[in-house]
Amino acid sequence: MEDIPLYRAISQESPEQMAQKVKSYKSEGYQKFQLKVGGNPDEDITRIKAVRRVLDPTDILVADANTGWLPHQAQRVIRGVSDVDVYIEQPCLTLHECLHVRQNSQHPFILDEIIDSVHALLEANRQRAMDCINIKISKFGGLTYAKQARDLAVSLGLSMIIEDSWGGDIVTAAIAHLAQSTPIANLFAATDFNSYVTLSIAKGAPSRVNGLMRASPNPGLGIQPRYDVLGEPLQVFS
Repeated sequence: MEDIPLYRAISQESPEQMAQKVKSYKSEGYQKFQLKVGGNPDEDITRIKAVRRVLDPTDILVADANTGWLPHQAQRVIRGVSDVDVYIEQPCLTLHECLHVRQNSQHPFILDEIIDSVHALLEANRQRAMDCINIKISKFGGLTYAKQARDLAVSLGLSMIIEDSWGGDIVTAAIAHLAQSTPIANLFAATDFNSYVTLSIAKGAPSRVNGLMRASPNPGLGIQPRYDVLGEPLQVFS
């Protein structure tokens, strides 16, 4: 099995602060970075350019607007970074708006918030609205439905990010298993959410090594919940 490539999300701050954080995470082995943009278009252009300057040519940069731009704002940003190697993620709120922006851009596109079902995935693919999708496990209703979407995306020849809306050790373990079983050619990246939090809630959870992680080989998710942290179960089923 190949290790899972990770990306690091960078919260929206000044261009200088974001570039400095990317340099720091790069020293930890990350080679893929997702910038949170979606604010003032001029500032977002500066953010993207400032971060790209501190990266190597082989590093991957994603500008994720989280639906934060109106179409005219997204168009301005895309024109402003036309000479920059960057992916554009979920620029606008609707599929129609994102498709309009994509048709006027040469950048590779990732869709996230609007890909929440097999139907949504098929419709976006039919309209050639993206090159990559972000599969959030809970957004699809759990691992079974997320796996269904993953398998469909593989058959459609799409690249994908495997992650969730948020989480810690347990969610990271679920992400790792789904990502580890995804063909590496289709796996754009995954996320180690347990490196974003300070409290461990399970033993045996995947951990990052040089920007990569690997799922546990143990049964199930391969983890043991820390009941001393979580407290006693509210309900037990047998």
